[in-house]
Amino acid sequence: MNLYPHSPEAKVQDYREDELFLTIENLRSELLEVAQERSLSDHVVLELSQRLDGYIVMAQNLMMESLRSRKAGAVSYGKSKRIRNKAALQQ
Repeated sequence: MNLYPHSPEAKVQDYREDELFLTIENLRSELLEVAQERSLSDHVVLELSQRLDGYIVMAQNLMMESLRSRKAGAVSYGKSKRIRNKAALQQ
């Protein structure tokens, strides 16, 4: 979890995510164009489709990683809050 959302690491991560989604969109557009001109079983269409699939899997993994880290941060925050509350009650 990034504690500093405006840190250089966060900017690089955002840039990479933006670049990934831009690549996906560009490949998707190219695939649609090529598929209209060629057979769906054409090697160029299949290659583009496989490349697009790979980038989509990368984006899904990135989103799942982000979700897991947010959940881990929320669990960690919840535990520390309960510990502080318990300590306050004992005083």
